[in-house]
Amino acid sequence: MTRSPFQILVVPFRRASELIEFGVLRREDMDVWQAVVGGGEEGETPERAALRETSEELGLEMLAPLYRLQTMASVPARFFADRISWPTGTYVVPEYSFATNLTGVQITISREHTDMQWLGYQAAHDVLRFDSNRTALGELHERLLAADLPTPVE
Repeated sequence: MTRSPFQILVVPFRRASELIEFGVLRREDMDVWQAVVGGGEEGETPERAALRETSEELGLEMLAPLYRLQTMASVPARFFADRISWPTGTYVVPEYSFATNLTGVQITISREHTDMQWLGYQAAHDVLRFDSNRTALGELHERLLAADLPTPVE
């Protein structure tokens, strides 16, 4: 299936007693820490892509609540092999950000990753490689502190 010209990013979080922890994944192919990331497939909305990628990368047996964040970024199209099938003049693709609550959810990471850690905000911020990941993490952290998560995506 052809990849659509957009990217999704999903920041996993969980509540551990009074603490909030954020999930970061080590990519197998790049050896960097990041959130769940992936591309949309043909005909998929960013929300559907975020649900699918989260399920695939974290081995979820059931869908967890997904929240759309305001954070957006742009990724150069040259990083994607499928760019040759995209409209002429596509130089950057949007990256839509989400969060998912995995409190009490069993996770089994995919082969795309070699490790996963649950970290506090500052530790997660410090290990994340990409600015877009750190920005989405920061927004989620502020929203959780303010008890201001958006309505879950359906």
